[in-house]
Amino acid sequence: MDLDPRYLQAFLEVGRARSFSRAAAALHKTQPAISYQIQQLEHQLGARLFDRTTRRLTPTGAGAQLLLLCERFFGDFARLAARLGDPSAVVAEPLRIASVSGFGRYVLFPVLARLPDPQAYSLRFPTADEVFASLHDGSCDVGFVYLPHVSSRLYTEVVWREEIVLLAPRRTARRLPRTLDAFESLSFVSYDESEYVFGKWFETVFGRQPRSLQTRHHFEELEEVVATVAAGRGWSIVPDHCAARCARDGRVVVLRHARRRVRNSIYVVTRPSTTEHPSLKPILAALRSRGSVTAATGQTHV
Repeated sequence: MDLDPRYLQAFLEVGRARSFSRAAAALHKTQPAISYQIQQLEHQLGARLFDRTTRRLTPTGAGAQLLLLCERFFGDFARLAARLGDPSAVVAEPLRIASVSGFGRYVLFPVLARLPDPQAYSLRFPTADEVFASLHDGSCDVGFVYLPHVSSRLYTEVVWREEIVLLAPRRTARRLPRTLDAFESLSFVSYDESEYVFGKWFETVFGRQPRSLQTRHHFEELEEVVATVAAGRGWSIVPDHCAARCARDGRVVVLRHARRRVRNSIYVVTRPSTTEHPSLKPILAALRSRGSVTAATGQTHV
């Protein structure tokens, strides 16, 4: 079978980004060009590689197997090229990190960017379920998730604590609604991980879930969620650090219950073989040194 390596490179980037548009930007190509290459690769292999029916692009069983192979192939090729260019060079094995998006973008990446002597790493933002799948199939070394996972094959430890807050448009927010029924008349902005976050907030504050919620907008990432709330097009429930900048700028209002604050833990998950990876130690140390200070200022209401 004569596979075009450009198709494999496009596939790897789409698999990492879980998005055709972000992969196209990373490869400096148009989105139609990337879509065409993936279609050609699927045709040559005779297998569908991505599930396009869900809200978030996810690899199929065949796609997950190919993604693991491509991660290894392109990684090995890069290390070989480096050794050929400089035989005395020692090429460090990059630490492959997968994190849920809110924590990964707003907490983890800033920590990585400030490390004084960062080691080689890759960072992507799949869903929590996909983080665990990547750990099990070996396509990532360390994951950051908001739910513990009992497994003899994985090691789980709390590494960060955040607060989950209600986010409201500035011009419509006055107080935290007092009853659960009052939330059913509001319009909400949801996102890929919002089912867990919304559920935890309502269970903590009211002891149960609302019968229904009106969801007018849905996004993959939290940047669009916060911007949509700031534009007055709905309410949302998010980790506090995701709303910090908009709250400080006065574009959104962060509402908290006076007595029932909603705390949430972030867990680092590794396979036993990577627990002592030299690149992981300074990352965890930097996270722990920062602590879990609440990031978003806001109003507290009963």
